[in-house]
Amino acid sequence: MKKYNTPRNRLALTYLGIIMVLSIGFSVIFYRDSSHAVGSGYRTQMMQLRDNLYFAKPGAIERIRDRGIDDFNNDLIARIILLNIVMLVAGGILSYYLAEKSLEPMEEAMAAQGRFTSDAAHELRTPLTAMKTEIEVALRSKKLDSVEAKEILSSNLEEIAKLETLTAALLRLAKNAHSPDEKSWKSVKITDVIYAAKDRVASLADKRNITIDLPPESKVSMKGDHDQLVELFVVLFDNAIKYGTDNTPVTVTALQSDKHLVVTVADKGIGIAEADLPHIFERFYRADQSRNKNNTSGYGLGLSVAEAIAKSHNGTITASSVPHVGTTFTVTLPR
Repeated sequence: MKKYNTPRNRLALTYLGIIMVLSIGFSVIFYRDSSHAVGSGYRTQMMQLRDNLYFAKPGAIERIRDRGIDDFNNDLIARIILLNIVMLVAGGILSYYLAEKSLEPMEEAMAAQGRFTSDAAHELRTPLTAMKTEIEVALRSKKLDSVEAKEILSSNLEEIAKLETLTAALLRLAKNAHSPDEKSWKSVKITDVIYAAKDRVASLADKRNITIDLPPESKVSMKGDHDQLVELFVVLFDNAIKYGTDNTPVTVTALQSDKHLVVTVADKGIGIAEADLPHIFERFYRADQSRNKNNTSGYGLGLSVAEAIAKSHNGTITASSVPHVGTTFTVTLPR
C-alpha cells in the first residue's frame, strides 16, 4: 500500500479531484439548464396543440409531453455519465502527467540539496579529522617539545585555512542563490574587472611561468557588482593556471554587441574529457581522472561560484574543451 502512497500519486489525485469536481459541477448545471429548457419548449408546444387540436382526449397531450421530457432527461443523464467517465480517464492521465512535471524540479532540487549536504559534510570532515588526529597523537606523546608543537600548530593552521576557503565558497554560493540586489549595481568597465582579476592571480601565474594575455583596455561597461564580477574571472583565471601547461599563455578576449558582452578565457592545458564537461559546474565535482593529474588543491566549488555569479547578472557561462589541447570558458553578460 505504501508504494502507491507517494507524493506524485497524492498530487495526481488532487489534480484529478479538482478536475472531477469541476466536471460534475458543470454537468449538474448543464443538466438543470437543459432540462428546464426542454420542459419549457414542450410546454409551449403543448399549449399550441391544445389550442388547435379540439379532438384530442383530455390529458393525452400532457402525457406525451411528460414522456418526451422523461426520454430526453434519461438520454441526457446517460450522455453526462459517459462524459464524466471520459473526463475521469483523461483527467487521470493528465493529472498524473501534471503531477510528474510539477514534482520533477522539486525532486531534482531536493536530490541536489542532498548531494550538496553530503559532499559539504565530507569536505568539512576531512580537515577536521586531520587536525584531530595530529592533536591526539601529540597529546599521547610524553616527549613533545616546542619544535614539534609548532609543527603541529602550523599544520593545523593549514587545515584551518582550507576550512576558511571552503566556508567562504559556500557563503558565496548561498549569497548568489538569492535574487541579487540590482539597486546596488553600478556601471563597471569590463576590462577594469578583467585587469583586477588578473592582478589577483599574478603570483600564481608567475610560479608556473604562465602569461595572461589580456584584451586592450576598453570603455565598454555594464551594470553589475564589481567585486562579484572580479571574483568570477578570478575563478576562471585560477582554473586556467592550475590546469594549464607551464610556459604557455592564457588568452582572454572581450567582444561586444548591442546587447551583450562576451568574454572568453582559453588555456593550453590538459583539457576536460567529454564525459566530464556536462558536470563541471556542479558543486564539489572534480574530474579526478583527467584534471587532477596536476595534484591541484581545491574543493570543486570554484566553477559553481562562477556560474552562480554569471546567473545572478542574467548571464551565462559555458565551456568547450579538447583533451590535451586546452579549454575555453565563455562568459556572456548583458550590457
